[in-house]
This record gives sequence, structure tokens and C-alpha cells, in this order.
Amino acid sequence: MTDSARTPYGEQTPAAGGTGTAGSTGRGGPGAPAGQPGGGEAGAALRAALRRAVATAALACGVAALVTAVVAFLLVGWPGVWGALIGFAVSLAFLATTALVGARTAGGDPVVVAGWVLGSWLVKVIVVGVVLFLLRDADFYDPVALFVGIVVGMVCTLFAEFRALTSARIPYVDTSGR
Repeated sequence: MTDSARTPYGEQTPAAGGTGTAGSTGRGGPGAPAGQPGGGEAGAALRAALRRAVATAALACGVAALVTAVVAFLLVGWPGVWGALIGFAVSLAFLATTALVGARTAGGDPVVVAGWVLGSWLVKVIVVGVVLFLLRDADFYDPVALFVGIVVGMVCTLFAEFRALTSARIPYVDTSGR
């Protein structure tokens, strides 16, 4: 007979005083607490909210990118379209990556989650810097349309993530009795 208990989801967890590997990865991603694969109910709710945020942001950015590209085409022509589309792609990739990393690490040790989120942010800043450096001398896009695409894409993505996370029902009290 083992010294363990079952969670509401059917997983085996160490009983009170039992041993577990601190920082085990489980299904919750890097740094999920021992005995709580995926961080429990709160981690699952947060992962679902972050996935919904990414989906909502993608939809909002898609609609806004279409409108912005049409306006840019009417004002500048094809370079405006390319600038707007590149701007939206950069902003969506930049902000959605943070949400996806957060969803992957949700419910884990807060220090590990912060490390993953900040590490991904550093990598994204470097990648965006390299992309903008490579585009600086290109003439196939309009720089003003690129700027507008990035700004409008950031606003759309931030608003979509804000709405998804503020409307999510994420419990902040552990009801499991552990």
C-alpha cells in the first residue's frame, strides 16, 4: 500500500508528509509543484484563459490587420499592405508568445514561471531587434504602415488578453484541503 492520495482528477499525489520531487514538471510544465500536476484547478483555469486570450488576440489582430491593410493600400499602395501585415505579425508573435509560455508554465513555482516568462521576453526582444535591423534598408514596405501595424496590433492583442484574463474564473483559494 502506498502513502498517497488521489486528486479530483484521478492522479496519484503524495499524502501529507509524503515525499515529492520539488519542481517536478508534471503536466503543468516546468516547475509545477510536487503533488500538483499542472498546478491544480487554478493552473488549469489559467492555462485555459491564456489559450483563450491567444485565440481572441489572433482573431482581433486578423480583423484589424485586414482593415489596416486595406486603408494602407488605399493610401500608399502595396508597400503599405506589406508594412501593415509585417507590423501585425510582429506584434501578435511578440505578445502571444508570452501568453503561450505562461499557459505552459501555469500553476508552477512562481520563480520558475517568472524565469520562463522573462527569458522568453528577452529572446523576443532580440528577435524583434534583428527583424527590424534586417528590414531597415528594405524598400518593399512602408515604414509608417509598419509602425501603425505594430501599434494597432499591440493594442488589439493587449485588449484581447486583458478581456480574456479579467473574465476568466481562476480560483485563488486551494479547496483541496492540502
